[in-house]
Amino acid sequence: MLVKFHSRGSGGGDSPVDYLLGNDRDREGASVLRGNPEITRELINSTDYARRYTSGVLSFAESPTDISDKVKAKIMDEFEATIFVGLEHDQYNCLWVEHTDKDKTDTAGNVIK
Repeated sequence: MLVKFHSRGSGGGDSPVDYLLGNDRDREGASVLRGNPEITRELINSTDYARRYTSGVLSFAESPTDISDKVKAKIMDEFEATIFVGLEHDQYNCLWVEHTDKDKTDTAGNVIK
């Protein structure tokens, strides 16, 4: 598993949610695993901090179909427990979106389909 946090987060909530799910929330290859996109968008829009949100990616060598829903849920649970240590679930918001439309590359740069 590779973990990457992006250096974005200063804009409103429309851009990140639209990128993840498409403007009409019908982006091919994207599905919400956990969370509510509209609540996430509204929370981002309601804050006036310079950095309104943090976004990141968990990337796996395995195909999404090779990882069971139970294992995905465990990964999300453990990741949230690690990065939000000491907080209750009602003290943070996460939107988990799975993308199956991205090509992967191996260490030599070859596209893996």
